[in-house]
Amino acid sequence: MKKISVYLILAFFTQTAFAENIEMRIIVENCKACHSMNYSSNNYIPSIRNLPKEDFVSKMIKYKESREKKVMERISRFLTFEDINKIADYIYD
Repeated sequence: MKKISVYLILAFFTQTAFAENIEMRIIVENCKACHSMNYSSNNYIPSIRNLPKEDFVSKMIKYKESREKKVMERISRFLTFEDINKIADYIYD
């Protein structure tokens, strides 16, 4: 019985980590829709690649806390602070 419990717990955590990774990849793929595949700039949207990781996190938090109705404010409003840090880790690491 103990072996089954251990396997169930391990399966749960493995599945949870997998689901979180998939979720993060989907979020980051959405970033690429505007910021391009290599997060570089274009004529309208600045590069993510040229920002230090700490500046990226800071900007995302400002967008999250802003009440403006611009695109980045609307997108980041639904992210948690943990999500923002995970996105930064995914992009910069």
